[in-house]
Amino acid sequence: MNPKLKRFIQTIGDLPSMPGIAASVMETVENSNASADQLREVIEQDPALAVRILKVANSSLYGFSREIQTLTHAIALLGFKAVSSLVLAASMKKVFKQFGLADKILWEHSTVCGAAASQIARYGKVGVDPEEAFVAGLLHDLGKIALNNAARPAYQKVVERVYNEGVSFVEAETDEFGFDHAELGGHVIAKWKLSARLEAAVRHHHDLDALAELDPEIARLTALVAVTTRCATRLGIGRRDAIREIDPRRSPGWSHLDLEDEDLDPVLEIVEDQAEAMRRLEV
Repeated sequence: MNPKLKRFIQTIGDLPSMPGIAASVMETVENSNASADQLREVIEQDPALAVRILKVANSSLYGFSREIQTLTHAIALLGFKAVSSLVLAASMKKVFKQFGLADKILWEHSTVCGAAASQIARYGKVGVDPEEAFVAGLLHDLGKIALNNAARPAYQKVVERVYNEGVSFVEAETDEFGFDHAELGGHVIAKWKLSARLEAAVRHHHDLDALAELDPEIARLTALVAVTTRCATRLGIGRRDAIREIDPRRSPGWSHLDLEDEDLDPVLEIVEDQAEAMRRLEV
């Protein structure tokens, strides 16, 4: 571990905790003997969350021909993995609200990256599990939340540099702390006891030199997160303005996913469509 990151973690004490309802849902889903009724009962402990799950299930993100009126029906149609992903996304909004004035743009960027990564996972030869892609895209910037919560004044300086000077978050964070949000985010994912695949994707989505050293499936998931976030940043999702000079095709992740030059417009369109869908949902 980066010595500066280790010292930071030792100094701050607690890192963000997974929201309680999400932790309960994940535990239920991981139980091979759990039933749909048991999963429904856990989600119904938070009525507002249950409403958001139904709202998403009935949205254009899934495109079912009939209205889904009950959680039982949603679980049956979507499956345990998809429902647990939606629960994590909906419950994470409370964590992002601690981010202060920047919460809206960070939340938008993260939710769009989750939804877009899930769709790009199905595109062409990409071949990544869509639900795993959704969670990786959603949580890839979790380290920003941890940094802001633990060192708010210092992190506000980082945010100001990014938006006023146009430098990257990685550059500004490394200058300020000696490590970046991806490194810390991977540590938080490990603390939450999520999969080693998700931990690696979050930890390395800005460190694509690591792709050659990762398990091939983990490398593809990592590349997908990297490509998705670059597309979102190019479109201005989570930034003050679009940054048109960012070309996702120049990322090593692009070729790693077997994408070609002509795939740029279709992939960007996926991200734009998901951004519009998530804005309409306001989950």
